[in-house]
Amino acid sequence: GSNTSTLPITGLAAGVKRQEDFIGIHFFSPVDKMPLVEVIPHATTSPQTIATVVKLAKKQGKTPIVVADKAGFYVNRILAPYINEAMRLLTEGEKIEHVDEALVKCGFPVGPIQLLDEVGIDTGTKIIPVLEAAYGERFSAPANVVSSILNDDRKGRKNGRGFYLYGAKGRKSKKQVDPSVYGLIPTTGQGKLSSAQCAERCVMMMLNEAARCFGEQVIKNARDGDIGAVFGIGFPPFLGGPFRYMDTLGAGDVVATLQRLASQYGSRFTPCDELLQMAERSERFWNIGETDLNS
Repeated sequence: GSNTSTLPITGLAAGVKRQEDFIGIHFFSPVDKMPLVEVIPHATTSPQTIATVVKLAKKQGKTPIVVADKAGFYVNRILAPYINEAMRLLTEGEKIEHVDEALVKCGFPVGPIQLLDEVGIDTGTKIIPVLEAAYGERFSAPANVVSSILNDDRKGRKNGRGFYLYGAKGRKSKKQVDPSVYGLIPTTGQGKLSSAQCAERCVMMMLNEAARCFGEQVIKNARDGDIGAVFGIGFPPFLGGPFRYMDTLGAGDVVATLQRLASQYGSRFTPCDELLQMAERSERFWNIGETDLNS
């Protein structure tokens, strides 16, 4: 098995003699606290191998979801556009703390920029080129921000240098932004968006990509998609996960919001075909495949 968060399982399996026994077992950091495991079979992984790994994850006290072997799998694929949009907000002049606080107000445990610090700036950004190669321009990150931060030897918590300060106050104290980091971020403006506007842009990028994953059958059903987002990246539990949240808003309203954002900020917000079709048919994610939820 491999704990890779990005590399295709099919490619790794090519070098294994018993390919039917090979599988992806993606844990989330910090492993002792995060309850999710993505189980990623490739085309010839045996049902026994899948069942064995699912059982293993449950014995470890984790909640497993089985996802398709596509770039980024599920959780990192919906997380990358969310973090990328936060980076774009910085280039527009928004403050780091303003962006992070906006998403915490929405119910996320930490903001996207602090999350990148926690995961590791170097680790998190290595995923982006793989996703961009697989899915195109909508996964492109503001390269000038990332390169400037990394070139200053800022990897986040792991080396005590990131967007935030790391000192002797302890892990649980409220993080303070490192003011010197602003000298590394090329900006085009002064930052005039409200908290709600910042949060809307980041969350809508995540919702749109989640809907794409649903349409491509990266996840088996809306339940797995909601569990993956809540347990894997801390999507606000009271919203039920991205699919329950989109059902609450209504596909038509989600499409309208994305179309408005696309006209304001660019084609990366263009609603995916799955959402457009669901809005046209007035369908809900949790109405689709509900009979298969126990499979």
